[in-house]
Amino acid sequence: MDNEQLLTFLTVSEMKNYSRAAEYLNLTQPAVTARIQKLEIELNCKLFLRDGKKISLTEAGNALLPFARKIVNYMNEAKQTIDVLKIPTLTIGLAPAISVSILFQVLSLLREKNQLLFDIVEAEDSIEIAKLVTEGKIDIGLVRNVIPFTNLNSKYLFHEKYKFIVGKQHALAGKSEINMKDLIGETMICYRRQTPIAIKIDEKLVGVENLHRIEVGGFEMVKFMVKNNWGFSIISELELGYDKETIQNDFTIIPFAQFEDLTFDITGIHKKDSPKLDNLQLFLDYFESTLKSLQFN
Repeated sequence: MDNEQLLTFLTVSEMKNYSRAAEYLNLTQPAVTARIQKLEIELNCKLFLRDGKKISLTEAGNALLPFARKIVNYMNEAKQTIDVLKIPTLTIGLAPAISVSILFQVLSLLREKNQLLFDIVEAEDSIEIAKLVTEGKIDIGLVRNVIPFTNLNSKYLFHEKYKFIVGKQHALAGKSEINMKDLIGETMICYRRQTPIAIKIDEKLVGVENLHRIEVGGFEMVKFMVKNNWGFSIISELELGYDKETIQNDFTIIPFAQFEDLTFDITGIHKKDSPKLDNLQLFLDYFESTLKSLQFN
């Protein structure tokens, strides 16, 4: 007894005609007859009575009917469950300061129009993301161009600048521009200092006397501490965000000529022989178009 036999049995019992059942199931009539006969042999009973062209269920057929419906329904549910497991899943790696809210916006748009599932991995820096992609542990990484990607495919997505920010009540908030002398004795709130970007920022601040640093493990903490006037930070505009009202309420952004040339390209990287190339390209296209549509400060 299999699903095809039971489905054929249910179709014949509903249509009460072998020819119509065969047409509905896109089978020949002999094929329908053969399925019913095989099912009758397995159950050792007759399922249908023929009276000329009229077909009706036997007592055994009526007894089988509710069980056949349940079995076919269970089989369909099982197939649907397994089909869900077959939906392509993209594992996406994020370097620090890649805005989660922007990524969520991209994934929401993708999910509306495509059958895709997503896993998100957050890493300490772009180097770790590149390593995870190379090892096949994630499908695609969103990184900054601080390291070469010689063995990976890469796609430029966005050219990003860095901003000097302080809280609204910070002593530097009234400045029209910042110079190196303004930072003497100040406190900088920074993300992990061993990352390639943090190192480049520190290189530009060499020579500032008595500069204190508070190092934290996430950019949400960086922004929280700056907002509450613990110190200043130099942060990517992608992490700062595109909600102008929130930014204006929480921070003062001040021009700082020393950092005007500090820019990075946001890049998507993946293995050249990935079996998911079409879906990876789809994700990158959505991410690029979303970034271009946003207005950054």
